[in-house]
Amino acid sequence: MFAKRNIFTTIALLIAAIVAPTIVSAQDIRLSESWQNDNRHGISVDFRVNSTVIDPNYHNNAEALERIDSLYRKLERDTTYEIVSVGFYGTASPEGSTEINYRLSRNRMLALEKMVRERIDIPEGIIIEDEHYIGWDHLIDLVVADTEMPMRDEVLKILNTEYPSTWGPNGRMVDGRITELRKLDNGRVWNLMLKRHFVHMRNAWVIIVTVRKVAEEEEAAKLLEQEAEEEELEGGSLAMPEPEPTPEPEPEPEPAPEPVERIGLISFKTNALEVAGLIANIGAEVRIAPKMSFDVIGHYSPYDYFKYDRKIRVFAIQPELRYWFGNPLVKGHFVGLHVPVTGFNVQLGDHRYQDPNRAAWGVGLSYGYALPLGKNTGWGVEFTVGLGYMNIVYDVYEGVFNGKYLRTETMNYWGPTRLGIDISYRIDYKKKNK
Repeated sequence: MFAKRNIFTTIALLIAAIVAPTIVSAQDIRLSESWQNDNRHGISVDFRVNSTVIDPNYHNNAEALERIDSLYRKLERDTTYEIVSVGFYGTASPEGSTEINYRLSRNRMLALEKMVRERIDIPEGIIIEDEHYIGWDHLIDLVVADTEMPMRDEVLKILNTEYPSTWGPNGRMVDGRITELRKLDNGRVWNLMLKRHFVHMRNAWVIIVTVRKVAEEEEAAKLLEQEAEEEELEGGSLAMPEPEPTPEPEPEPEPAPEPVERIGLISFKTNALEVAGLIANIGAEVRIAPKMSFDVIGHYSPYDYFKYDRKIRVFAIQPELRYWFGNPLVKGHFVGLHVPVTGFNVQLGDHRYQDPNRAAWGVGLSYGYALPLGKNTGWGVEFTVGLGYMNIVYDVYEGVFNGKYLRTETMNYWGPTRLGIDISYRIDYKKKNK
């Protein structure tokens, strides 16, 4: 297993220290592809937008890859230093969704790691992986250096403020700073940053950390000094008492895990009441806004119930638009507007009732409550009841095989239109609370 460490802050500070001296002008703002600082040595490669493939012909990638190889071998041969870790890090520009940017930064990191390890035999135990995600500190430095940028103060204020995640224009979760930046000057500032700054944020880095070895001469001098001190103590009139052993410090308690907010994206469900009545059904619910979801469930019953004159053959679908007062799909109260549509062929005794190639339809309002089954599971249960109106037109036949048509009737029904105890399984987006 690779050693994994969260060194986001360290890398951000290093990048901030490096960017400033490499700025040429506001029209040529980019991060240096190579640097070294005390015992840290870093080289980066660049990626095209939405790409995780290292193209040697893009920017200075070919030269950077050669420098990685030569730098590692140079440090490996240097007897005054020891390589203690080789870190691989990935970054993405912020125009995509949280999910896409995370995947891009991780895959860029893995692409660089694979290419480097094909060239260099690096011991497993010193490798560090960190999908850096979006380098906001890097973007702040780029904007600070761009003195000709319009509304620069407003942009820096947004970049230095933490906003909760929101739904982006593509219907996916994004960092709240992205939403605020898009609002400036009707999107003109965002489009300028897209051309001027974001191109320099699609990177993957190799960072080699070294420590200086103690020279053999220094080690020998320390041993001679220690032996001289011991001889001086032995020749004295008083023997020095043995020092008391230093008590070992108690281990620090492990930090409590960060709380995680579970944001439901989609759930699949079945109505247990209908299953108990031998009516097969399956449904899905999708979150479409911070407090809104769209639910649809289908029902199918092809059965005769124990006798030829008892049959309930139904095919129905019931879409519903819901507003949630709690956490959508996860927990809380909700109200909904549903539109049931039902085709049927039902016989209960001497008559059979069948829709005349025109499904029954209606509209209703529902109320429900959902709660999860356990803290760290996608399973949940949902209780729903709905009332509404249905317009039902049906043909009446004699209740025998190929029974005679008798008449057509119409019913305007007012009453329950939905009743369910749904068992669901959710797919969540997990966000760490700060």
